[in-house]
Amino acid sequence: MAIAARHPLVRAGAVWAAAAENGFRVVESVESVEALVAAEPIDLVVVENDPLGPPPPAATVARLARTSKVLLLASAADPATGAFVAETGAHLVVEHDAEVADLVAALHRLAAEVVTGRAGHAQPQRGAPLSRREIETMRHIGDGLTYRQVARRMGLSEATVGTYARRIREKLNAATKVEMVVNAMEFGYVARPGGAVLANAWNE
Repeated sequence: MAIAARHPLVRAGAVWAAAAENGFRVVESVESVEALVAAEPIDLVVVENDPLGPPPPAATVARLARTSKVLLLASAADPATGAFVAETGAHLVVEHDAEVADLVAALHRLAAEVVTGRAGHAQPQRGAPLSRREIETMRHIGDGLTYRQVARRMGLSEATVGTYARRIREKLNAATKVEMVVNAMEFGYVARPGGAVLANAWNE
């Protein structure tokens, strides 16, 4: 993924949020979105639309959106943001002041779309069903929580959550956390963006 943001602190925060999760690798962190157009196509691009400064060039963002998933850091309540999204084809908007977990969840959502697109929407091979505890763990991970945050939420040790995650990856035939989330969506353990969790996903 790549990050284009005018403010150094915004860039640093986005890099930290991505690096805190398995499956994301930041290959570019630049001040201007124009610097990304000449680069090789990047799967996921985070672009800041700073309300206190000029917006990034819409034509440049639109070019990126044709080959990359674009996550826009902007004010969703601002009517200008909606117009900018419509003009550029940006795929998702996250508030500037969003919680880290919300940003990470959005990154997972777009990364899942990238992985699913590469697979041609092929159904992954399913292993043993997940237990109730594993499903609960998987849903927290799908919400973008780190293993430490999941452990606090569930009242477990971080090592136990890591063990659950390893079992989940094995059962879902996933090599990375992103692939684990994608496969969990395919099998109905985790809701797709805008969708619902399958009622029969729970296993006694």
